[in-house]
Amino acid sequence: MEKYSKWRDSGTGIQPFLQPVPARTQQTVFKSVLGAVKSYVVGPVVSVVRLASLAITVVADAVTNALGTLLVVPSIKRKYSQCTRSVLARLALFIMGFHWIDAKTVGLQRGRRGGLKVRKVEVKSGDIVIANHVSYIDVLWLVAKYNPVFVDIDNASSMVQRVSMWTALRAPALQTPALLQASNARTLKSVTEEARIKKLGPVVVFPENATSNGRALLQLLPMFEEPGNLDEKSQIHIMAIKYPAQSFSPAYSVGNQFWHLFVLCCQVYNSLVVRILEQAECPKISESALFCNGDADPVNLDEAVRDKLLQLARLRMTKLSAMDKRDFLAFYNKRKTGYRSNI
Repeated sequence: MEKYSKWRDSGTGIQPFLQPVPARTQQTVFKSVLGAVKSYVVGPVVSVVRLASLAITVVADAVTNALGTLLVVPSIKRKYSQCTRSVLARLALFIMGFHWIDAKTVGLQRGRRGGLKVRKVEVKSGDIVIANHVSYIDVLWLVAKYNPVFVDIDNASSMVQRVSMWTALRAPALQTPALLQASNARTLKSVTEEARIKKLGPVVVFPENATSNGRALLQLLPMFEEPGNLDEKSQIHIMAIKYPAQSFSPAYSVGNQFWHLFVLCCQVYNSLVVRILEQAECPKISESALFCNGDADPVNLDEAVRDKLLQLARLRMTKLSAMDKRDFLAFYNKRKTGYRSNI
């Protein structure tokens, strides 16, 4: 749309903020009628049933959390919480139509190690999971897989703040805060150390700090430029998330979040593809300038993470950032007649 041309990346020609629109194709009259019935008759009924089921999972999550507070032994309490929340998150994905998720560990190096099989990645508490951010569905999948710790990032200092799963789920509908409150900002290292000691799971970092529509990557924040963010005991894991779609896309970058969820649940099934980079090819914090010994050249972690994520996701990098997304949302919301909150 011409009115949003300001946020079209000049280098790639990609507009990364508007919702993806399916390509128009010529259809027979029968297929057009069948599609209309599915979209306007069957779909809404299916969506209402699914939303009711999702409401039950939300109640179940609240009940299981309340029961968890009765447990006295910390280790048992954490295991109980991780198990119940992961199961409920996977159930929620299934209800929403993500019946099967294509998640694979892959390597980027060709002709590597004589064709040895790629090893499955082991993600531990206190490790750092870095992924592109396309939708609130990303958060559900990560909870189902790892039940991790989520953080908000300060756009200026790259300091972070721990947030709940529910805050992470709602964040794509909100304007990215320019800065965190100083009293809440912490180093990433302090969060990973806490997660490791308390067995809270890995720490998820979305370095774009905002959702895109999945067609390109936004500029990544320099998370490892600040020495205080470097925890030598943490392993970096890189993941790329995509949502193949022929009609309505699960990618969510703008608009009313509840309406997006309603239309998403109208579809019979939805697709989610996750590619996890093999651990041997991920950058290591121990190779950074802060910890690297004199015999080896230090690795620029931010550049290494960017390059690996670009290769893994097979996307191009735009010059737009989370702050551009913030400006875009402000402009988009003002133009919408009778604008209401996106939550």
